[in-house]
Order: sequence, then structure tokens, then C-alpha cells
Amino acid sequence: MDAYTPEPQKKESNALFIGIVVLGMLVIVFALGKGVFDVATMPPIDLAADDAQQAGFLPVYSAAGAANPSLVSVDAAPDGFPTPLPHEAEEVIVGKVPDRIVIPAISLDATVIPIGSIDLSYEDEVFQQWLAPDYRAVGWHETSAGLGAPGNTVLNGHHNIHGEVFRDLYRLQKGDTIQVYSQGEQFEYVVVYTAVLPERNQPMDVRTANAEWIQPTEDERLTVITCWPYESNTHRVLIVAVPFTASP
Repeated sequence: MDAYTPEPQKKESNALFIGIVVLGMLVIVFALGKGVFDVATMPPIDLAADDAQQAGFLPVYSAAGAANPSLVSVDAAPDGFPTPLPHEAEEVIVGKVPDRIVIPAISLDATVIPIGSIDLSYEDEVFQQWLAPDYRAVGWHETSAGLGAPGNTVLNGHHNIHGEVFRDLYRLQKGDTIQVYSQGEQFEYVVVYTAVLPERNQPMDVRTANAEWIQPTEDERLTVITCWPYESNTHRVLIVAVPFTASP
């Protein structure tokens, strides 16, 4: 009896299956390798260089993927914060992109532009460094909430260079109003909390704790940040405002 010889079609099928498996493994190895390479080649954070700055907006460092909204939740925050709005995990409400800000108390009327962040490494951890506009404009963190949607709408800007858009931000007090616009539509907020937080020459854990204020929240709020004092940038000015509701 002749020995059994596989049919050519079966050989081709086996070869195709093996090729697909090998290709899949190569894709996985490439993806893992690229991830390791990206982290390994990521530029390091130089806190000493930041601390050497005597002017401008100190970079905001936020631990990548480590947002903890509970640290700035309404339960933990000072009196005056609103009740959180219902939050549906499966529902994503983007809101409207801000393009202008008006703060009557400090005679400010400025353009708002979207800004992003870059990834940096520090002691084997990855952090986001938020940028700021390099001319007289306010930056909207493009991954923060839009206007009119539950979440934290975050704005930043320089206080003593590039137009000094937030030079007088530290003067704001509870009860002051902030108007933010999107294509002519006005969204009004009232300041409910202000703080000046130590930032320069502080360890990374202090800086990331300060950065919790820019993380996502379930309640609708506006967070505005810059540096202080005018002659330097040792501290972080923090302004939190909530949607204004007129009395009936």
C-alpha cells in the first residue's frame, strides 16, 4: 500500500495558518518593543531646571493615568462647592470648546486656545507636562471638559511673561464672576474657592498633589491656574468656579 501523501490544498492551508500565527506574534513583539522603546527614550523631567526658572508658568506635572478625582471631590473640598451631578460612565459629554474668557474683577478679556501636553519620565514613572500659550492667550487643556458639560474645565496661562494674561489672577475672591465663551455663547461661573499652593522646589509628590485639582471631576466646574508672585513663580494660584445660577 502506498504511503499517504497530504493533498496540496491541505499543505497550503497549514502554511497559511502558520504564517498568520507568526505574523501575529511579530505584531505583538513589535508593539511591546515599541512601548518599551518609547518609555526608554522618553525625555526625563529636570525639576532642577524648572526650579531655576525665575519667570513664566511652571509646568504642571500630572501622573499619567493616575487621576484621583476623589482628592478634589465636593466631600473633601471646602464649603461652597456644589453637589456633584449624576455621572453615567457609559455616557461621554464633551461640551463646547472655549474660545474667550472675560473676568470683570481684573478687567481681563482674552482669547482661549486649546493646548496639549507631552509625556516625560521621572524616576521610572511617566508624567504629563501641560504646556501654556507662548503669547497673550489662555490655554484650555484639550482633554478637560468642555463648557456646559459635567466635568472639570481647566484653563492656564502665564502671569509675568508672554503677555502676562493672568498677571492679576491672584486677586480674585469668592463671589467674583468669570464668563467663558464658545462661538459667542456665554457660560458664566462664580468663584467658590481660591488658593496659593507652594510649587517651586517642592518634591514631585507635592507637585502631583497640586495637579489633582486639574483632574476630571463629576461635578461641573471651571479650574483656572497660573503662577505667583509676579517677580517669580514659587507658588501656584488656583481658582475654582462653578456655574452661576441666578436667584429666582
